[in-house]
Amino acid sequence: MSFRHIAFAIVGAWAAAACGGTPESGRLPDAPRSHSPASVLRLPRDKGAARLYRLPALEPSVWRQTDKLPALASVVGADLEQRLVYALDDKQNLVGLDLESRRVRSFLPQVKRAVLGPDGALYAVDSASAITQFVRRAPVRFRPKLAGGTSNLFGTQSGGLVVLPAGGKGEAVLLSADQARAATRLPAGDAAATYLGDLVAIAADSAVVLYEPQAQSPVRSLDVSGTARAVAFSPSGHRLYVAREGDIRVLDRLSGETLETIDLPGAARELRMHFYGQWLLARPAKGDSVWVVDLSTDRFVGTVLTRWSGDLPAVAGERTLLIRAGGDVRALDLGEKGFPVTGEVDGGADDVWLPLAWLPAGEEGAPQGADSAAADSAAPGATVYLQVSSSRNPEWADELTAKLKGAGLPASVLAPKRGEEAYRVVIGPYATREQAEATGRTLGMPSFVISTEEQQ
Repeated sequence: MSFRHIAFAIVGAWAAAACGGTPESGRLPDAPRSHSPASVLRLPRDKGAARLYRLPALEPSVWRQTDKLPALASVVGADLEQRLVYALDDKQNLVGLDLESRRVRSFLPQVKRAVLGPDGALYAVDSASAITQFVRRAPVRFRPKLAGGTSNLFGTQSGGLVVLPAGGKGEAVLLSADQARAATRLPAGDAAATYLGDLVAIAADSAVVLYEPQAQSPVRSLDVSGTARAVAFSPSGHRLYVAREGDIRVLDRLSGETLETIDLPGAARELRMHFYGQWLLARPAKGDSVWVVDLSTDRFVGTVLTRWSGDLPAVAGERTLLIRAGGDVRALDLGEKGFPVTGEVDGGADDVWLPLAWLPAGEEGAPQGADSAAADSAAPGATVYLQVSSSRNPEWADELTAKLKGAGLPASVLAPKRGEEAYRVVIGPYATREQAEATGRTLGMPSFVISTEEQQ
């Protein structure tokens, strides 16, 4: 199962809840599911072959690259459904490493910037400011070109590209293959987008500006009662994390209501969200270190000395923190007190690292620890479910259920008993309410417990 399939299934449920599908916004008990294997790809800065390491011990994989990569400037990301890793070389060529064939192919020359969208589509901006979208490796040339400098690019689920102007000078715009629309003037500041690219947040001093390019009124502001330095969305896009002086304010993206305030040792200037939503990394305004926040408890839990760069530090898998330590790369276990070292790669600090939810066939292995407890959810006679969304559209409910099932979740639709009710998308059943409430607390996904008795 690909990482992207899991991403869409889980994030799709979150997005529906964030748009009003569920009446509560508590944390989702971690329903039984199948986790993808965890690894990290090491890509050489200079010419050479990529190497793959299994997590959490950073043990070398048997995977070996056939071709050698050119000298790299940066890594764009991975589309694991297509088994492709994209990178820009030092001559501004967009190249792809095929994880299955283990060969390197060239995609486009003279590329200034590139970004991956949530559906795996790749957007590349060339030196003439023209945009090429690659969908399943097939190129599509955009008719509109970029105008002026850009600070951020965000791909969307709908196949568009959100472009933010450099330094707040110019207008933000949503580009598609045929047109440019929703041109909007926005302030400068640290920016982040939801995973699906439907909403962008900008830290604009005393407020956070929200930009929803496809909405009739695309811009609104949230007061943060302090200086907004950096922003990050939860994987669902339901929660917005705003770094201020000495804390992180957690806001509901819809109402702007403050849900939590997480104290930090000082001011942070950058935030990085764990894909599964349990961990948040904050970069201090001064010094080389990372502050670790456990989002299952909304508490700061520790400091790790390391320098920040475009790829690391990063949380891979469920709870492995990858950092540079001197000239080496280390893996730390965030689930244990003191964050003990679980693995180390000597001399790896000069290369580029990309966490993956993938291992080659034969190396996947069995899930470990809590991940292996995907077991007894369907006990006979069970009546307890986790509702993740509701809709009056049965086709939409069926589509979401299919995506959740594709990610290994025991999802189904509870049909309405009366005409005015909605179709409920649920996970389960569980044997008891306690079992549902006790399973995992790692994803931060809105949901609530219901039982069949409550349906009568």
